Amino acid sequence: MTPLRIALFADSAPQFLVRALQAQATSLTDHCEIRPYAFTSPLAVQAELAEFQPDVVLLWRCAEALTDAPTEPLEPILALPYTFIAYTMVSRDDGAYGSCALTQEGSLRKRILRFNLHLAELAEQRHNLHLIDLDWLQSQRGRANTFDPRLWETAALALTPQTYPAMATATLSLIGALRGTLRKVLVTDLDNTFWGGIMGEAGADAVNPDAPGFKTYRQWLRALASRGILLAIASHNDREPVAAQFAKADLGFTLEDFQACEINWDPKPEMLKRIAAQLHVNLDALVFIDDRLEQREQVRAALPQVCVPEIPDDPACRTPFLAAANLFETPRITADDCQRAQTFKAEALRETAAQSLSRSDYIASLEQVLTAEPLGPDNCERAAQLTQRCNRFNMRGTRHTAAELAQRTGWVYSLRDKYGNLGTISVVVLEENVIETWVMSCRVFNRDVETLILNHLKGVAPIRGAYRATDRNSLCEAIYAQHGIPLP
Repeated sequence: MTPLRIALFADSAPQFLVRALQAQATSLTDHCEIRPYAFTSPLAVQAELAEFQPDVVLLWRCAEALTDAPTEPLEPILALPYTFIAYTMVSRDDGAYGSCALTQEGSLRKRILRFNLHLAELAEQRHNLHLIDLDWLQSQRGRANTFDPRLWETAALALTPQTYPAMATATLSLIGALRGTLRKVLVTDLDNTFWGGIMGEAGADAVNPDAPGFKTYRQWLRALASRGILLAIASHNDREPVAAQFAKADLGFTLEDFQACEINWDPKPEMLKRIAAQLHVNLDALVFIDDRLEQREQVRAALPQVCVPEIPDDPACRTPFLAAANLFETPRITADDCQRAQTFKAEALRETAAQSLSRSDYIASLEQVLTAEPLGPDNCERAAQLTQRCNRFNMRGTRHTAAELAQRTGWVYSLRDKYGNLGTISVVVLEENVIETWVMSCRVFNRDVETLILNHLKGVAPIRGAYRATDRNSLCEAIYAQHGIPLP
């Protein structure tokens, strides 16, 4: 795995966070090097940072360290050529203004709120800044459990020792997302998970959609779907009564809202394999939710790549637990993400058409139109997502952040056909006339899109290709030779 270099800037003693990060970083890398800087600014150590070349810079400004003096502005720091992750300030108040703390200019409470709001605005504007809501983490656990004034006064520890592992988990989850570890699909069981009752044993009369906790769970699924997470079903049931239940019950869902439905009596691991294949994703893109412990353990044993969270026995407690687990971390949510479900519905229509036509006739029938845009600030977020997510068609296994791509030269390709708009499907990064990075979404495999892209590139300027084998990109190996593109 690629080594990970982290620079940590904190106006708090950093050693507990460093240890927590190192303890958990094995999930991302074989080697993690962390350089902590306490009570200083990245601007003060620019030469050291340039030599270290961190993959990510952590910025932790602690509310406990606030003084009456103005805080250092963030904008000059963010102008440095690094990817930054900043933590929000946790909520606190000194009690000086009582109920006026939220409205009184200069109060500690209002200064913290203003800082967090400004941080959020900067993250919306800048491709190299990502946020971790440390204030929300504290609200989950309570300030009495996350802060001890004695530790701050004697050791400048802004959090209690037991809080740092959760902070490290959130940090490494976001770093993993920046590196391409992204979960895209939630696969849910039905009985006693999506609704109350066990239809498979007692029939439709046993189903209670409004039992405590289940409506909240379905609302959570709806919220995930609205931001682009694909939904699927893996349920031990007969399909006909399940379809009838969706047709008559006020579930807030229809079966068409699910991009894949495995409703049968096969082992759950086999269902999940078929779901991943149908949706053209790797198994590590799946999150599987099931109320039955034996089913969770069976999937974990057979498919360790799949994320299978433990969930509380009480359905009323499940959704808050799952929401706090942050199972679908991502650096950014783009317009293409939000349209993902509609894209997959159009893909079903394409697959139906493909079954009745030869490959050449099918491709001709699609009426494909490829659009090329120069790589730039307006499209580098989505371009970065593709470099992080694409594995099978990734010519050199390269990954890029939006901040890196904003400084590079290349092309971003979108595709539409008679069934709809597939959005951004490919990115090419050029170094002079060599293709340094070329990734393409698996959604457009076997449609000769690579030919359309190479024809565009050859029409712009002479190009050379570059290929480096990974454990997943073997299908890319012969493409340059097939199209007459020389390698360096």
